[in-house]
Amino acid sequence: MRSLPLLFILSFIVLAIPSIGQNLDENSNQPQKLRVFIDGCERWDGGCDMDFIRTEITAVDFYLDNESADVFILINDNRSGGGGRQYQLLFFGQQGIHEGKTDTLYVNNKQTDTDFEIREKLTRFIKLGLAPYVAKTIAAEDIQINMKTDFSDRDYEVIETVDPWNYWVFNIGSDANIEVEELSRDINIGGEFNVNRITDEWKISFGGRVEERFRTTIQKEPRLDENGDPILDENGNPIIDEVENDFDVSEFGFNHQLVKSISPQWSYGYDIEGLQNTRFNYQFQTRFRPAVEYNFFPESEQNSRFFRVNYGIEVRNNRYVEETINGVMEETRVLHSLRASLGLNQRWGTLEIGYRIRNYLDDFSSWTTGLNVRADVRVTGNFSFFMRVEGNYVQDQIYLAAGDFTEQDILSGRVTLPSAYTIDSRFGFNYRFGSNLNNFVNRRFFGRANFVGND
Repeated sequence: MRSLPLLFILSFIVLAIPSIGQNLDENSNQPQKLRVFIDGCERWDGGCDMDFIRTEITAVDFYLDNESADVFILINDNRSGGGGRQYQLLFFGQQGIHEGKTDTLYVNNKQTDTDFEIREKLTRFIKLGLAPYVAKTIAAEDIQINMKTDFSDRDYEVIETVDPWNYWVFNIGSDANIEVEELSRDINIGGEFNVNRITDEWKISFGGRVEERFRTTIQKEPRLDENGDPILDENGNPIIDEVENDFDVSEFGFNHQLVKSISPQWSYGYDIEGLQNTRFNYQFQTRFRPAVEYNFFPESEQNSRFFRVNYGIEVRNNRYVEETINGVMEETRVLHSLRASLGLNQRWGTLEIGYRIRNYLDDFSSWTTGLNVRADVRVTGNFSFFMRVEGNYVQDQIYLAAGDFTEQDILSGRVTLPSAYTIDSRFGFNYRFGSNLNNFVNRRFFGRANFVGND
């Protein structure tokens, strides 16, 4: 009789052990690999190299569908004062045990860093950001983390850095473009320079650009006799001559900007610009615009969002190539303008909206207002669309030249015609289907994709 209670207890333990083990297994049911989606690399060249990232990080699966991923990584960037670039890495946990878990890392690079150095550092920080998420997968069992650092060459005293260039950055460059068609040839040659100094308190820049445009058009015209009648060949067909017309359009200009920060939101400064643009009838135009600006978001959030409002008074001195519709060859006018810009860089995509309105203070009937929108929106995991639209309602074309224009003047782009509005737009969509994995890198025949032209 005494053996019955003992037998009952032993039987209970034997039956309970599998269920306990089963519960432990269920509670430790880890995924094989972390599913990761990265957005932002396609917007910039250089360090953000997805092929390199996929090659260096193999403990996760990279997905093309953001909705299927466990972790969404958004990469933003912003140019720093020394000419370098700062990357902002935003990590969003989306599913399961990772849902709601977020983190932000910053990667700073110097102007002198090569693309190899930038992409290696950026990839290393992506690894650091993914480590807490990967640690909860089975793939973490095969990962080794090296926390050793050589301290022998490091000096941990706080030493103020002395910049021999005093934060000044210099850039110089040139470009050329040649287009040849059956009835026209275009050669564009340009050069530019830029000097800037950017700190927390000041922003100073100087720049200039020169551009020369040589255009040749070929017109096919019937050969005429002294009476204005077409001359015929032996077959009775009109003889057609090719007439070349050469045009030279010159443009050059300079700019200078100085901005002083007076608080995290407020700043003031001025812009100075000078330009020659014969297409707009400017022999030379000089602009001076002092302004104030308010930023509704702190500067620390400018990689992800900004909303700025800028108001300024502008003085313009215009010297014209030809007499304008107002009968002047030179004039000085004063106008004021309000500009607002909103930028968002979020998980659903990017959005930038700009608005401006200006009018001349001596003639309120001369005014212009315009709106531009740029958006890249991810509607679903597989469907997205993009849009670029700019529209301006123009009531201040005081630069228009008086007189009649020839057909060649219009075709060559040498003059600007009156217009009440201008609209420029571009839009499209993208839909993808099929495999969702994006782990593999294959660059065979890569150079063929860089060829420009028709096969």
